[in-house]
Amino acid sequence: MERDFSRGLDIFNPENFSNKKVWIIGAGWIGSNSAYALAKMWIKVKVCDFDEVDSVNTSSQFYSMEQLWKPKVEMLKENIKAMCNEDIEIVNDKYKPEYFEDCDILILALDSLKVRKEVVETCKDDQFILDTRMVKKLSIINTLYWFQRDVRMEKEWREDADAIDEGTRCTEKAVAFNALAMAWLVWSLVCDYLNGAILKYSYQLDLVNYKLYVFSS
Repeated sequence: MERDFSRGLDIFNPENFSNKKVWIIGAGWIGSNSAYALAKMWIKVKVCDFDEVDSVNTSSQFYSMEQLWKPKVEMLKENIKAMCNEDIEIVNDKYKPEYFEDCDILILALDSLKVRKEVVETCKDDQFILDTRMVKKLSIINTLYWFQRDVRMEKEWREDADAIDEGTRCTEKAVAFNALAMAWLVWSLVCDYLNGAILKYSYQLDLVNYKLYVFSS
């Protein structure tokens, strides 16, 4: 029996976007759950990560205890196939620009600010970026259109980014359910973007006060 998406067609029709590709860099809290959410939409997904599943990952990431010390992307592909009957593309490696030349949307779901900066510097003008962050009960997604990149790079990836990067990884300060909330927000913004919406500058989901803040600049 084929999957039936008929109840969601008034929100998103996957058949209209069968040629669109969403590539995710990082298969941790944000990346693994977002990949699952997007695969449920029948969106073509590719995930890049070089890490293995650790015991601390199983409480908040899309992995099980039976998958410990195995490559994250391979286990993610296996889990999504089992849950969604969808095949995602995977790259068991660190980020390289050539892995993401043919995508429409790039989702930054990794800890390293240095790699985030490299992605923004090397991506193409027609590639839209969602830059995701999590700090405790605050989930943040900054949008990057091509015409914003120089200004946003200057503001948000400062020269001292490496020092900040070495301090505390954002996901070490996050809580487990935040990842699922972030996956919902990623899913929603991808839908809106593909449906032709012009997205705002930044979206911040505050799970302390249960509010979504949207910033135009």
